[in-house]
Amino acid sequence: MNKKTIESFRQDIRQIEREIDRQLKDSRICCGVSLAQCHLMMELGSAGRMTISKLAEIMKLDKSTLSRTVEGLVQSGFVERTISSDDRRFMDVEFTKKGAEIFKSINVSCNSIYDRIFERIPVDRHESVIEGISLFAEAMQTIRESSPNGLACKTINVKV
Repeated sequence: MNKKTIESFRQDIRQIEREIDRQLKDSRICCGVSLAQCHLMMELGSAGRMTISKLAEIMKLDKSTLSRTVEGLVQSGFVERTISSDDRRFMDVEFTKKGAEIFKSINVSCNSIYDRIFERIPVDRHESVIEGISLFAEAMQTIRESSPNGLACKTINVKV
């Protein structure tokens, strides 16, 4: 791909990153929980009750980082931890009633945002947008997982 096309694409990606960042920082969307807690709740809501280890694997975080995020949600009364019935060495995490309500509210807010976005994209292009985003996300993940430096930029020496 030529340099001009790549640079134009990168500019579009930066705009998308800024817009998503602005939306996610809006506490109304994540219903007052932090962004990390919001992501955890979305994963937990999609899969239901699961171990902290499984959540860490899905979210690509170490268990200690995830445990701190879970602790904040426990303190807020949104999730509860219990010893796993499958293996007593593990802790299961699941929503409380209050947490399930917050998850539902986050889902409604996010669905509404993306529904409004897709209203501005021609219907006959919806599938290509979805497919393109999916392919792009998969390619990013593959590079991150297969390369020792992931997606890090190569540093170059520039004389000042």
